[in-house]
Amino acid sequence: MKKLKTVFAFEFLGMIRKKSLLITTAIMCIITLLITTIPSFVIWFGSDETEEDAAKNEELVVVYENEEIKDAVSPVFGKESYATEDELRKAIQNEEETAGFVVKDYDSYTYISFDSTTDSTEQLVFESQLKQLNENRLFDEKGIDSQEVREILAQPIEQETVFLGKDAQSGTAIAFAVMITMYMLILLYGANVATSVAREKDSRTMELLITSSNPRTLILGKVGAVGLTGMLQVAAILLFGVIGFMLNKENYPQFVLDLVQGSMTGDVLLVYILFSVMGYILYLFIYAALGSLVSKVEDVNSSVTPITFLFILAYFAATFAMNAPDNAVVKVTSFIPFISLFTMPIRYMLTSVPMTSLLISSVIMVGTVVLFAALSIHIYKFGSLNYGNRLKFKDVVKSFKK
Repeated sequence: MKKLKTVFAFEFLGMIRKKSLLITTAIMCIITLLITTIPSFVIWFGSDETEEDAAKNEELVVVYENEEIKDAVSPVFGKESYATEDELRKAIQNEEETAGFVVKDYDSYTYISFDSTTDSTEQLVFESQLKQLNENRLFDEKGIDSQEVREILAQPIEQETVFLGKDAQSGTAIAFAVMITMYMLILLYGANVATSVAREKDSRTMELLITSSNPRTLILGKVGAVGLTGMLQVAAILLFGVIGFMLNKENYPQFVLDLVQGSMTGDVLLVYILFSVMGYILYLFIYAALGSLVSKVEDVNSSVTPITFLFILAYFAATFAMNAPDNAVVKVTSFIPFISLFTMPIRYMLTSVPMTSLLISSVIMVGTVVLFAALSIHIYKFGSLNYGNRLKFKDVVKSFKK
């Protein structure tokens, strides 16, 4: 235990004293603080647009193709902005207008815009109003009171939605934020621990370390130090995020407050911590084992490529889980340790997961971490005895038979 403390302290102090780590952490904390202050920035530097300006901006840019349609629909859409369609096109090309409508008939119009945008509702509103005008005209032609029909169609339906379990929409934003954080954390620190092991082997420092300590102490101390450094970095960033959120809480929209306060309960937080920490440690042991297979630092990237692909697959599974947390594929992957670090917390936050499923997945995750810790120690020890060419998977398998 004393040697483990010595190795852990050496690795940990070496990590946290790196200027690059301190500078990166400081920059990310500041960026997080600025991001959580955005709602206040929006209010402080918001538009000084007056009601008169707002009303002017809401006016539609319209061209009527003939006098008959102009007399009929202009009371709703307003006066004609341009005399011809060509003048409207020219105004849009000169960026004097962003978009406009050419009304050809009650059931026909042309929408002209410089760029196609997905967030504009102007066309939908215009089409709805034109459709209503056309329907009123047809009702009148048939001798039907259009106002009476509208009152009948506008009868509201009283409805109440009750969720006995969990609301799948409420935690999506938090799930996405945690997923991105874990993705960056594992890739960054996984590569770090693999490179560290490979560098020791490349410089033959590993031979000296093995003689003064045992492989288990070295690998546990190294993974523990790197893992704790990563968690402290994330904790610092989260702390600044919480500070920024609390300082600007009153400026956040109510739906954002509901998302945060309604989904991240104590049990959800506990499940996230359990699976995120265990999954993080699992990947660190795998990266450490892969770093032991090579004798040169430049070979680390090719060595860790397979597990990187597996991790990216887990990332895509988590993205799918946020959209369909009750899907059978998501349920199956929530029991696969390499993927369940993402999918099980998402399932638990967005849906109702039986306690037995949660316990089984937790036991599998913990067992897998212990198994891969033992494998990593064995591969580290085997790798310290084999220098030169990169070790192949079959060599590692044969080593278990010796």
